[in-house]
Amino acid sequence: MSRRKRMMEDLDHEIRDFIERETQDNIERGMSPEEARYAALRTFGNVTRVKEDTREVWSFMWIEQLWQDVQYGMRMLSKNPGFTAVAVLTLALGIGANTAIFSVVYTVLLRPLPFVAPDQLVSVVSTRLQGNVPDNASYPDFADWRAQNHVFSHVAAYDTDNFTLTGRGEALHIQGAVVSADLFSLLGVKPVLGRAFLPDEDKLPAANGAFAIILSHRLWQERFSADPGIVGRTIEIDNRDFTVVGVMPAGFQFPIEVGPADFWMTMAITFVTVPGQPSMAEQRGAHYLNVIARLKPHASQALAQAEMSTIVSRLNKQYPENAPRGVEVMPEINRVAGPVRPALLILFFAVGCVLLIACANVANLMLARGASRRKEMAVRAALGAGRGRMVRQLLSESVLLALLGGALGATLGFLGVSGLTSMLPVDIPRLAGARIDSTVLLFTALVSMLTGVLFGLAPAGQASRLNFVESLKQGGQGLSEGLHRRRGSGFLVVAEMALAVVLLIGAGLLINSFLRLQRVDPGFNPQNVLTFKMDLPYVRYSGLRQTQFFDRAIERLSHLPGALSASAVLPLPLDGGEIGTFLAIEGQTAAEANQPRTGYSWVEPDYFRTVGIPLIKGRDFAATDDLKAAPVVIINEALARRFFSQRDPIGKRIKPGVGNGYNMPPWREIVGIVGDVRQYGLTSAPGPEVYVPLAQSPLGSMNFVVRTAVDPLSVAGTVRKEVAEMDKDLPVYGVKTFNQYLGQGFAQPRFLTLLLGIFAALALGLAAIGLYGLVSYSASRRTHEIGIRMALGAEKREVLRLVVGQGFRLTIIGLSIGIAGSFAVTRFLSSLLYGVKPTDPLTFTAVTFVLVGVAVLASYIPARRATKVDPTVALRHE
Repeated sequence: MSRRKRMMEDLDHEIRDFIERETQDNIERGMSPEEARYAALRTFGNVTRVKEDTREVWSFMWIEQLWQDVQYGMRMLSKNPGFTAVAVLTLALGIGANTAIFSVVYTVLLRPLPFVAPDQLVSVVSTRLQGNVPDNASYPDFADWRAQNHVFSHVAAYDTDNFTLTGRGEALHIQGAVVSADLFSLLGVKPVLGRAFLPDEDKLPAANGAFAIILSHRLWQERFSADPGIVGRTIEIDNRDFTVVGVMPAGFQFPIEVGPADFWMTMAITFVTVPGQPSMAEQRGAHYLNVIARLKPHASQALAQAEMSTIVSRLNKQYPENAPRGVEVMPEINRVAGPVRPALLILFFAVGCVLLIACANVANLMLARGASRRKEMAVRAALGAGRGRMVRQLLSESVLLALLGGALGATLGFLGVSGLTSMLPVDIPRLAGARIDSTVLLFTALVSMLTGVLFGLAPAGQASRLNFVESLKQGGQGLSEGLHRRRGSGFLVVAEMALAVVLLIGAGLLINSFLRLQRVDPGFNPQNVLTFKMDLPYVRYSGLRQTQFFDRAIERLSHLPGALSASAVLPLPLDGGEIGTFLAIEGQTAAEANQPRTGYSWVEPDYFRTVGIPLIKGRDFAATDDLKAAPVVIINEALARRFFSQRDPIGKRIKPGVGNGYNMPPWREIVGIVGDVRQYGLTSAPGPEVYVPLAQSPLGSMNFVVRTAVDPLSVAGTVRKEVAEMDKDLPVYGVKTFNQYLGQGFAQPRFLTLLLGIFAALALGLAAIGLYGLVSYSASRRTHEIGIRMALGAEKREVLRLVVGQGFRLTIIGLSIGIAGSFAVTRFLSSLLYGVKPTDPLTFTAVTFVLVGVAVLASYIPARRATKVDPTVALRHE
C-alpha cells in the first residue's frame, strides 16, 4: 500500500473517531442526536475541506520532491561531465536529425493547405482505362462533372502555361494559370485589390475584346511597381489585351507547385478558335485541365468517388467515340505531395531508427553508470525509499539528459533544415516553407520527453530491483545485478545491430540502384548541347510565319562562333513534358477508342544529328517536307518493334491523332527509323514515339538545341542577342545544358541515397560504439576470471576468442533479426529502385560482411586490451 493511501485512510479514521466522540458528548449534554451531530461537525469544521487541504498539501509535497529530484539529478550530471557530454551529444545527433527531417515532412506532407477548410478540397483526376494512367480532363468533361454532381459545393478547372508579357519595357517570360471563374470562391481567397472573376468572364471577353486577368502580388510589385491604380488598366500578354481586375494577396500561390503563377486568366482564352478547327474548350478529346473541387459539409471522399464514377461511366456510354475514361477522387494535398511522399517517409523512418539506436546507447551508458550507484540506491532503500521513489529519481535524471540533448538537437536541427533545403531537389512542392516553427519545436520537446522515458526505463527498473543488503556489503560483487545488467545491455546491442542492418540494406539498395541509373543510356549524346525555349505569340505569328521564324532562327544559330549545328524540338527529352496521341496504322483496323497510344514530337530538320540520336534506317527530314509535300513521319525502334514486328516499316503509312492546324490528322508515310530515347525520364522505358516535321504541323512553341565545340553556356549570351535582333519582344528562357537536364533526373535519387547513406553510417557507428562499450565493460568485469584462466595456462588467442565471441554472438543475433526485418521493410523501397530488387542478394551479402567486420573490430579492441592484463594483478581484482 502506498504512503499516500495509508495517510488518507489514517486521516479518515481520525476524523470519524473525533466526530463520534464529539457527538456522544453533545448528547450527554442534553442535545438531540441531530443537534449533537451538527454541533460536532461545526466544531471540527468541514470534513471535505480538511480532505482537500490534505490533498493540496500532498500535491505540494509531490511537486517539492520532484523539484528535489531535478536538482539532485543536475548535481549528479555536473559531477560526471564526461558521461553527460557523451550522452547529450549522442541524443542531440538523433533528436537533431529527427527535428530537421520532421520540419520538411511536416511542411510538405502534413501542414494544411493555406486555404479555407483545406480538408474539404479534393482533386478529381481523369484516368485512361487503358493502362489506368492518370490524365487530364477535357473542358466538356469538366463542364458535365460540374453540372451533374451532387457532392461538391464548387468545382473548378485550371491549367498552366508559359506566356510573354510585352508592352512595358523589356519582354518578360512569365508563367500563368488559365482557370475557371469560380476558382477563388472555391479556395476561399479574395484579391487584396479589385475583385475576383465574374461568371460571364469564363467564356467571353469584355466588350472591348480584352480578357480578364488577376495579377500575383509579386508580379504587381516587381513589374508594375505596386501601382494601386492597376485595377482597370489594360496590359499585353502574347500580343493580346487583358484587363486587370484584381491583385491577389502576398504569398498566395495556386497551383501549389514549385514555380508560382504570375497571373490568372479565365477559360475564355481557350474558346478562341483556330481557323479550320473547333476551339480547345469544345473538344472532348482534348485533355489538358486539372480539376479541383470542394466537398459539401456532409459529403465524404468515398461518396464523391462513387458518384463521380457513375457520372464518368454514363459519359463513356454517351460518347463511345472517345477512349473510355475513369476517375479518381483524392485529397488535394495528396495530389500536391504524393510523388515525394515515399521518399520523405523513408527518411523519417531512417532518422527514427537512428534515434532508437542513440537511445539504446545512452541506456547502456546509464546501465553501466547504475552499477557504480548500487550502494547509493541501497542506502536510499535502507532509509525507506520505495521502488517508485527510486524509479522517479532515475527517470528525472534521464528526462533531464534528454531535454539537454533536445535543446542541442533543436539547434542542430535548425542548421540541418538550412542544409536540407539546399540539398533537396528543387521540384519538391512547399519546400521553401520548411522551417523550425512552434509545431516542430513541440515535436522536438515531445520526442525529447519520450526519449528520456524510453532510455531511462531499463536502467531505472534495473536499479530499483537491487538487493540492497548484498550491495551494502563491503566488496559485494552484485553478481545477480551484473547478470541482469549484461542481459539488458546485450538485448539493447542486439536491437541496435538489427536497426543498423535495416538501414544499411536500405542504403545499399539505393546505392546499387543509383549506380545503375547513372549507367543508363538516355538514347542521345548530352555533351556540349545548349537548350532554350521560345514561344511565338499567335496574334503575330501563325501558320507559315511560325515555321519561317524558326527556320531563320536555326539558320542564324547554326553559324554562331563555336556552334556546330542547331535545330528545335517539342517536347524536349527529359524536360518532363509529355505529348501523347492515338495512332492508327494502315491495314490494321481498330475502333478509335481502342487505338494504341504513342508519344508525339515536332522536330526541325537536323534535330537527330544535333542531339546524337542515331538514324537506324531511312532518311532524316528535309527542308522540302512542308505543307506542299506529302505528309511524312519518322518513328522510333520501339514503335517499329511493337507494331511492325518483322516487316519493314519504311513506306508504310500511319496516322497520329494530331492535325496540322488546318485540317484533320493526315495519313503519314514512314520515311525513317531512329533510336529509342528515354523521353520522359531515365527510369521510364522508351515507348512508341513518332516525330513529325514542324513545317507540316506548324506550332508556336519550341525547344532549341545547339551543339557547340565549346562550353555550351558560354554561347548563351550570343544566343539571346541573336534572338533579340530577330524580335525584341521574344524572351529566351529555360537556358540549360542537356547535362543539367540529366542532373535533374539524378537529383531525387542522389539526395535520397546520400541522406539514407549518412543515416545508415551513423547508425552503424552508434551500434559499433554500443557493442564496443558492452564488450569493454564485460571484459573489465571479468578481469578476475581472465586472470584465473591465464594463470592456469590459457593462451592469448583463447582469451581473444572468449571476449570477441561474446560480441560476435550478439552481432549474429542482431544480423539475423535485421535481415528478417529488411525483407518486410525494403519492399516499401521498390518504387524508388531502378534495376534492383528489394531482396537483392548482393546487397544483403555485402551488408552482412560490412556489419560482421565492424563488429569484430569493435570487439577485438577491448579483447586485445584484456589479453594484456597481468594475471597477478587480475587475481587480486575485485
